[in-house]
Amino acid sequence: MNSIYKKYLLTLLIILTFLLGGCGFKDLDKRFFVVSIGIDLAKNSPKRYLVSLKFAIPAISKDSPSEYQIVSEEGDSIGEAVRMIKTKVDREIDFSHAKVVVYGEELIKETRNAGIHYWFTRRRDVQEIAWVAIGKPNALSVLKVRPKSETIPSNSLFLSLGKDGSETPYVLSQYVFELKRKLIEKGVDPFLPIIEAKKGLFEINKVGLLDKSRLKLTLTPDETKVVNFLLNLEEKSALTGQRGKVKYTINTERVKTNYKIYTPKGKQPYIKVDFFIKGTIEETSRRISNQELSKYEKAAEKTTEKLVKQVLEKIQKANIDPIGFGLHYRARHFNNNDWEEWQQIYPNITFKVNSKVQITDTGLIE
Repeated sequence: MNSIYKKYLLTLLIILTFLLGGCGFKDLDKRFFVVSIGIDLAKNSPKRYLVSLKFAIPAISKDSPSEYQIVSEEGDSIGEAVRMIKTKVDREIDFSHAKVVVYGEELIKETRNAGIHYWFTRRRDVQEIAWVAIGKPNALSVLKVRPKSETIPSNSLFLSLGKDGSETPYVLSQYVFELKRKLIEKGVDPFLPIIEAKKGLFEINKVGLLDKSRLKLTLTPDETKVVNFLLNLEEKSALTGQRGKVKYTINTERVKTNYKIYTPKGKQPYIKVDFFIKGTIEETSRRISNQELSKYEKAAEKTTEKLVKQVLEKIQKANIDPIGFGLHYRARHFNNNDWEEWQQIYPNITFKVNSKVQITDTGLIE
């Protein structure tokens, strides 16, 4: 009886194996790979969102560039729009290669969009290391741009945001998982780079600062560079200065920033910010000798201190905190009302900026 029972059990397992095989897997030729995603507000429609997916079409030969196709659909949610896009394509949509998510500028200014950020972290096939950005004038316009140097769809965006290509302090990149964390973390607010579509090219030199719900402030390129330095994300840059009638530019080789929060009893709380910049003279309106370098260092220090303080006060006035001062304060004050304390301190705190500039060379052959 035992041997007969074992034969029946083995036969049943073999039948079940054949029934289950191939249910959840699709071959590559039956998949359509998304490389970037755009989300805008729907216009002249009862639906809320316009979702655009940019699909990569493999090249026929090695010498020809890869093509792409953009499919858009409106919906009251991202999930609804994506499921409607499925009715327009003949293959299964695969998000595993989607590395960029672009929000339209009008969309990110609204306050009723908290749910769309979490769709990307809840989908198991969307990588949380995808970059997030703001598209200007809208996300679809950014997705349509194809620079002449681009051979793989959206690869120019990958290189710019990932800094595998050009290295610049005007680009502040943000991942999906970082955006999600900063939307719920007390003491730090998210930022997103602004990608502007311009006649076949991208321009990324500004950053948008968000609170927990919407875009609150857009910084200029110089202000964006200061935030990059405050976060210690990029050291290679250029610092302009002026001493008298002489204008000069310093090529920075090293930029280091430290800060500390002071809350003395009975006195005005303040944040002491220390800047250290090391570089060489890259350009000047007249010849500068090595003996004069100390004078130009002091002039650059004053310029830097003034600019950094202006940026910090501008961000403080908007009541946002992309640097994470509040998180720094909470990490060093262990009580149940540390967050409430910081909310009272931050609007009135002052900034004391101390800059040290070291010019190592004039860039000339003596």
